[in-house]
Amino acid sequence: MKQVTPLLALIFIIFLSSCKKNNTPEVVLNEMADSTAMLNYTGMFASGPYGTVSGEARILKSDSGNVLKLMSFSSSNGPDLRVYVAKEMYPVTFIDLGALKATGGNQVYNITGMVNFSEYKYALIHCRQYNHLFGWALLQ
Repeated sequence: MKQVTPLLALIFIIFLSSCKKNNTPEVVLNEMADSTAMLNYTGMFASGPYGTVSGEARILKSDSGNVLKLMSFSSSNGPDLRVYVAKEMYPVTFIDLGALKATGGNQVYNITGMVNFSEYKYALIHCRQYNHLFGWALLQ
């Protein structure tokens, strides 16, 4: 058998330590939206090809703007998970709402600007690093 050189071993260790497999906090949140916000759209999450996602996505509108609220939400963990509202089920034209805050619970994400939800009709949980869809909800 060949002996592993110290340089090769060092490169392998650096590679393993720099790659975080699951970096979303595995906690259950209970964030609340503005109590005066009105429900405009809702959809149930379905799992994508690379993860397991369940719960409800809601678009709520208040005087301060629109928010996406994830209700009774649960997701498998993964690297670089992001929350999008998108025109398509697989993100091509989308608005990035930020990193997924936790793998479970109720979560609220602000949506900036004027969004036409007849076009942006999907809520997505997406791994940006590997371009993998974890889950989606059709907002109706």
